[in-house]
Amino acid sequence: MQSFGNILVFHPAAIGDAMLATPVATTLKLNFPGAKLTYWTHPQLKPILLGLCPAIDEIVDYNREAGLMELSKTYNSLQADLFVDLANSIKSHVMTWFSAPRRTLRYIKEPAQARPIVHATDNFLETIKPVCDQFPNPLFPTIFPDVLLEQALEPFLQHDAIERTELIGIVPGVGKIRPHRAWLEDGWHYLLQHILDWKTHLPVLIGGEEEQELCQRLNQSLGGQCLDVSGKLTLPLTAAVLKRCEIVVSGDTGPAHVAVAVGTKVIGLYGPTFPQRSGPYGCADLWLDQSSACRCHGHKVCRFTHPDNSGECMRRIMLEEIIRKLKLAVPSVAEEEEALGHAENT
Repeated sequence: MQSFGNILVFHPAAIGDAMLATPVATTLKLNFPGAKLTYWTHPQLKPILLGLCPAIDEIVDYNREAGLMELSKTYNSLQADLFVDLANSIKSHVMTWFSAPRRTLRYIKEPAQARPIVHATDNFLETIKPVCDQFPNPLFPTIFPDVLLEQALEPFLQHDAIERTELIGIVPGVGKIRPHRAWLEDGWHYLLQHILDWKTHLPVLIGGEEEQELCQRLNQSLGGQCLDVSGKLTLPLTAAVLKRCEIVVSGDTGPAHVAVAVGTKVIGLYGPTFPQRSGPYGCADLWLDQSSACRCHGHKVCRFTHPDNSGECMRRIMLEEIIRKLKLAVPSVAEEEEALGHAENT
């Protein structure tokens, strides 16, 4: 097997794709433990990738406004003897044209119509198979935020339930670009109420600034009984909270993949996208998949959206289905649900 001393991974990606691809870094480090592994990516990913992902030794900030000459200069200055191009974009091709020859591996995304559907993580790993003989088993976790846990929850310690119960992560928002990937807001309300009724778990509302208003509404509708950390934490601290959760319920959005990257199981709610491609890795038994009912695959805007912006297909996911998945994943939930059911029937 060819040896490399300086490996450069180029992947200026959204948070979800970045997390899905982290096994590339751990696999490269497993096969080339003495190599320096550098990631060239968006600066906002630096806090979660550098330090929390032990396989990555250095982060180089990618400037999306940079011209090809500047990108080529940066590329040449890094002097990698293996270049792993996980973007496979026009820019990433052009910036290597006038450089010294070196080993280059480029990601080839499986076409949408390909069958069987290949999961994005496995698709990313296909890129480095020509130079890697060993692969981690399991592939996740890849991100280790344990040292940040106390810092992440310290501002919320006044919530008495934090120390005496387990946490269930709830990610009700999906951002503003593709709102039809979201489950209906009323559904989240009743799910949260159901979890609170168990009195065994504290639901934690997780999301960024775009989801803060939604999370606030949900928490207010339940008298502030939930722990709402939306819009209040950095990405590494969000990863730490997700690590603390026993299980996470989420739509197709970045925090779902952060949860997998830190080793937490995820109940994924899917409709406009295929979970076989972009669902929480290793959680196939927990997916709720309405993709067969979706008429807007691949579209940013749903043609059959509801006034609350949830897509037609997402509205087919029933609360009872999520409860069943929670019972499957968390034994104590199953026991409490059975006890509540018995009490209601007596």
